[in-house]
Amino acid sequence: MFCPNCGKELLDDARFCDACGTPVVSQDAQTNDGTNEQAAPATPNIYADYPQTAVEPPKPRKKKRFLKITAIILAVVVLLAGVTVLGYHTFLPAKLTLTYAQRHTLQKAWNYLDQSMTRGEKKLDYFIDTPVKTDTTISLKLDPELLTAAGLDKEMAEFVMGYLNNIAFQYVSEVDIANKKQNVNLNLNYMNNPVFTLNAFIDNDRLGLALPQLSERGIVGRFKDIPRLEELYPYIFDSSILETISNINPWLSYDLNREFRIDHKDLKKLQDTYGMFLVNTIDGSDMSIRRGRTTELFGEDIRCQEVTITLDQRAQMELVKSLLDTMAEDDTLYNTVFAKVARLFEIISASNPELAENLPGMDMENFLSKSQIRMLLNSAKRSLNKDMFPEEAIIRAYIQGYDVVKYELEIPGDSGETFLFTYECLVDDDDFRMRLSFLNDSDYNGVNAHLDIDHKYDKASDTTDLTVGFEIKPSDDSGYVTVSLKSTEDPDGSNKVKRLIDLSVDFDVGSGEGNLNISADAIETRNKDGMPANVDGTVDFYLGGDGLPLPKGISLTLGFESDFQYDITVKTPDWASNAIDLGTATIEDLEDYFEEITDTISNLISMAQYLF
Repeated sequence: MFCPNCGKELLDDARFCDACGTPVVSQDAQTNDGTNEQAAPATPNIYADYPQTAVEPPKPRKKKRFLKITAIILAVVVLLAGVTVLGYHTFLPAKLTLTYAQRHTLQKAWNYLDQSMTRGEKKLDYFIDTPVKTDTTISLKLDPELLTAAGLDKEMAEFVMGYLNNIAFQYVSEVDIANKKQNVNLNLNYMNNPVFTLNAFIDNDRLGLALPQLSERGIVGRFKDIPRLEELYPYIFDSSILETISNINPWLSYDLNREFRIDHKDLKKLQDTYGMFLVNTIDGSDMSIRRGRTTELFGEDIRCQEVTITLDQRAQMELVKSLLDTMAEDDTLYNTVFAKVARLFEIISASNPELAENLPGMDMENFLSKSQIRMLLNSAKRSLNKDMFPEEAIIRAYIQGYDVVKYELEIPGDSGETFLFTYECLVDDDDFRMRLSFLNDSDYNGVNAHLDIDHKYDKASDTTDLTVGFEIKPSDDSGYVTVSLKSTEDPDGSNKVKRLIDLSVDFDVGSGEGNLNISADAIETRNKDGMPANVDGTVDFYLGGDGLPLPKGISLTLGFESDFQYDITVKTPDWASNAIDLGTATIEDLEDYFEEITDTISNLISMAQYLF
């Protein structure tokens, strides 16, 4: 056989080439498909005399070592997570436990607030950006005893009721906010026939008014023309009042909406700053924690962790000082609150100079400037002293799972009484429940008050349920005032929602007991964008009780129906082209117009007297 490297002939059993040292394989070891074959002589290597570089074998892979390291890391992570969770529920100090729970709670609260604001802004923007026509008809059904209570006998009351129950009010509005145009028609109908109509329009700063049943003409002009009435009728109109009216901005509410919409990022920053302020500021040595506690949440007992913060007078003062310092240096707070309030005064003053002049000697732009606000906050901080605070204030935070569900602030009074402020809150995605309560357990002038809000939103059907309750009563049970609002929405087909609203006000005061109840039942039909296309329903009013100067309860029922059309074109009405222009009208023009209206009213009264 031959050397595969240098080609020298070798013995058949040679294992190495005695010329170049290259390992060789015997012919018996060379196989192909299980059959030994004679190896072909290798071509002599003409570079055999040059040094040869040996090829390094591949390094062994470290797969097994990598898997071991990964397993160790995962085990450490799991162990640390387990220790953290176990520590959170068993042995972590109060400050760390409350810090984590408060951050978790604030994040859930922000998600709820952000989603709610986004939904509200979306619907509001739809109405602002889309021209819409609304046609609403309201009919009424009165209780005859409402008229008998006013002094009419039963027969006359029933006669009057027969006419009143056939009367309907119709309100038609076409509005294009983007172009600042609105037309309004207000009709008084009897048996579906118009008896009296008032037509009006606003086109930017131009307005018009017409009474078609009383005159074929109307009056148009610009807001700045209104003071001319004082020139024409100096003994009738007050110039200051007319000047105020002429400066009215009819689009103020829409301008304010655009101007004062709060940026979500700024609101989130404020929540993070002041929502965590208490936890971040108070030293952990002022906190203690007890686990496995029981407290009442929305009237039911729950198991929780209780963190107690005890603050003496000096600690309370330092906490308030720190808060004032934070507010003074917080640009986000200034831009979101104080700057917007200053801008609000500026806008309102521009449309009402008399209001600006009557402000109590304040230059609001300077008063609400950043430097002035900072100076006021710093001045308030310097005026603090510990004697201004109660001897002790106790704050308790109740943690259920990873949520702070309840805060209590207890302030002992000087005469043995206790003031207790409580805030309870649960947030679950789009559902929110909150309760604010105040208790003064004093035997003299004590009071118990609470406010409850329960809001639930269903994304699939875009429906909302809302319950609001408020009650205040003295500790001696000498009376009470209770307000209850309940609103529910339920799907009623693919594009309809059934809405029920009930508002009740009950009171028992020194003059007696009373009750006001307003309930509404409506079906809302929605278009493809989820906006109302038609709303049809009734509203019932009831007022009664011993504390009212009424012989018995009085009830009133209103029926209403509203139709909505979108993407319409709003045009100035045709009658405006033949109207009297207030900017150029003479006193004779106005006198002729008013005389025409007066004559028509006189004729209508005469006709009514003849018929009845």
